[in-house]
Amino acid sequence: MKKILCPIDFSSDSINAIEFAAHIGEQHHSTLTLIHVFTEEEFGEALSQGLLNSFENIPEWDDLVATAEKVLKRLTNEVNELSKPKGLLQCDYHFTYGPLNKQISSYAEEHGYDLIVMGTTGVKDVVEKYIGSNTVRTISLAHCPVMGIPENAKYHKVKKVVFASDYQMEDKDILNKLIAFTASTDAELDIVHVCPKDNKIEEAMYNEYVEQTKTYLNYPKLKFAVEYHDDPAHGIDAYVIRENADLLALLYKPRNAIQRIFNESTAREIAYFATYPVLIFKE
Repeated sequence: MKKILCPIDFSSDSINAIEFAAHIGEQHHSTLTLIHVFTEEEFGEALSQGLLNSFENIPEWDDLVATAEKVLKRLTNEVNELSKPKGLLQCDYHFTYGPLNKQISSYAEEHGYDLIVMGTTGVKDVVEKYIGSNTVRTISLAHCPVMGIPENAKYHKVKKVVFASDYQMEDKDILNKLIAFTASTDAELDIVHVCPKDNKIEEAMYNEYVEQTKTYLNYPKLKFAVEYHDDPAHGIDAYVIRENADLLALLYKPRNAIQRIFNESTAREIAYFATYPVLIFKE
């Protein structure tokens, strides 16, 4: 995890995401880049909502581009001041224009970033962000894992990680990457599968998956579990909350059951990213 990219639109959730990204960078001795994709509409909205009131001498509406870059530079300097003594190698910034999600994903791929850390809502309507969702669009375009950070999440040491498995063949690669990611905190790892009810077929699939996984995953703090629930999102959410996990990891794969987490009804019903960070791996 040597290069981390953190999109910033100056909303409170994106500011919160910087803290998570900086702490991850400290643990892994990484570099961190704050990227701002300027649009006059969103930056003007941030100003009008008072989201930049903590910054001194920021003029409202006068030369928005210069103002946005000034704020971004100041945030970068603050991260360097706080995090470089704790292990972060360097924080810099990139200021650009264009389609938001495409700019983020293409810049991440072009410059070889290992992780994108971003807030799960922005200055626009929350429901729009979940459905039309910059986070979900970035996930679909990105070449690397994306970590979604909810606005109200508080950073602390990761002690338990939950990986939601749908018995995919990609699990082996993802689990090895996940263990490498959490090795610095010596976290517990729970692999949970959600299914509607207990039956012989599910039991056989579960037992086979456990035995196969144990052949390639040598991790002392490993636990397997099954959560019975008719809806994957609610089942995963219930398990994460009950186990007091610090991070949820998922495989984003078009047309699989896990993708239902991102649909409109689920987002409206349980505000899925409301309480804990979610790390999304691509197939």
